[in-house]
Amino acid sequence: MNAPVQPAQPYPMTFGQILDRVYRLMRAHCKLFIGIAALPAAAMILFVILLLAAAFGPILSQLPNPPDPAYIFHWIIPEMLLACPLMMAVSALYLAASIHAAIEADHGVTVTVRDAYEVAWKRAGRYLWLLFLAYMIALFPALAIEIAMFAPMALFALGKTGSASVLVDLIPVEFLLYLAALIYGVIMALRLSLAFPASLSEDLTARAAIRRSGQLTQGAKGRIFLVLLVVYAFAYVAEMAGIVIMAMLIAFGVLIGVLFGVQMPSAVGIAGIVLAALCFIAFLFLWSALVWAAFSTSFAVFYRDQKLRHEGTLPAPLPSGAIA
Repeated sequence: MNAPVQPAQPYPMTFGQILDRVYRLMRAHCKLFIGIAALPAAAMILFVILLLAAAFGPILSQLPNPPDPAYIFHWIIPEMLLACPLMMAVSALYLAASIHAAIEADHGVTVTVRDAYEVAWKRAGRYLWLLFLAYMIALFPALAIEIAMFAPMALFALGKTGSASVLVDLIPVEFLLYLAALIYGVIMALRLSLAFPASLSEDLTARAAIRRSGQLTQGAKGRIFLVLLVVYAFAYVAEMAGIVIMAMLIAFGVLIGVLFGVQMPSAVGIAGIVLAALCFIAFLFLWSALVWAAFSTSFAVFYRDQKLRHEGTLPAPLPSGAIA
């Protein structure tokens, strides 16, 4: 068992010190952070499974005939309309719970998974509204351009429009607009990155937390981006390494099956496929939980650091188990 991390020193940190602080907090509180992140990780996996079922179910049911695009859209669109609000609600609760736990850990206080989610649940409406506003501010331009790009394509695929030549001509312009919207979205996401820590630590409403985040991230967006980029790079390398290892194990399993004359379909072969799928789901679950936890911890550490830089004071820690 790792020794608890000491409370952060009352002075601003360098780029390397921030990364080291995030790593130490993650290592010391790994079980806690993974336990909190189990909710969104499980929800994401369930969402992916349902989406694949909605996409491939209609295709398989129509074989050997060619799939009807309209039939597929009738399955996917309702699922997306139902799943997206649910995923947003889960994400809002998770962000509040995980960032609360990370802020407390940064002060040397350990909370439980239950404590963290009690804090999130007490003001669930506030945190859901905060996440919705953040999404709209950062992603609405890109979403609007996506709708403008894909809605006509969907109508063409469904036979509602007669020619696709105009759609093809507009692709370069739409691509440039979409690229600009993505750049805008990244900048705004960085500006809003400390809204959840501010709302939790200072008991701010959603709009006040957004304004507060804008103040705290002044002059720090580049550092925040670089830290998150490093975290993402480590996560990407870990993902690729895990996928390669799993692919090698699956290939080894297939080779053993061939050597022992396992035929498909057979009970042993089907069991092997199911086992491989379960292992992949378990890996995806653990990797997703760790990535979510790393980003949340980074936001908490940056909040403390930026508060020190702007005001020279630290956010006061809550008593252990207290509900904000």
